[in-house]
Amino acid sequence: MSKQNVICERYDKETEELVSKDSMEFLSTPLSHFKEKKNEYAYLQSENLNDLKVDGLVLEYDEVFEVYTAMFGLAVQKKLASKIATYLDEHYNKEKMNYSMMFSGDEGLWEINLPLNYIDQFSENFTIEEAYQFLQSFISSLVEALEL
Repeated sequence: MSKQNVICERYDKETEELVSKDSMEFLSTPLSHFKEKKNEYAYLQSENLNDLKVDGLVLEYDEVFEVYTAMFGLAVQKKLASKIATYLDEHYNKEKMNYSMMFSGDEGLWEINLPLNYIDQFSENFTIEEAYQFLQSFISSLVEALEL
C-alpha cells in the first residue's frame, strides 16, 4: 500500500466531531487503539478503495459486542444482493455474529457493516495499516466475486 494516498481521520462517535487528521505514521498504531479509546473511530479513504467502488472505510471497536468493526459503502447495483451475501457467507462465521448489509437507494450503494473478528485470518494484533490492507484485500476479492 502506498501510504501517501491514504487519508486517515479520527472522529468522536457521539459528536461526530473531528478528533485528529492523522499523519501516515498513525497507521502503524496497533488496532487496539480503538479498544482503548472506545469513543473514537477512524475514517480511511484512498484511491485504492475508490478503485474497488468504496468511497471510504470506517474502523472502530464496538464495545457492546466487543468486536472490531468495519463499515463501508460499496457502489454496486442492488441486484447483486445475493452475490454479495453468498461471498460474505462463505468468508464469515455467522454462527458467532451476523454482518449487516442494506441498500441505500438514495446513494446507490450497499452499506456493509462487518464485525471483523469473525472473518478468517483477521487478527486483533493487526496495526491499523494491516487491518486496512486486510479489508482492502477482502473487498477486492468480494468485487472480483461479483464479476464486475
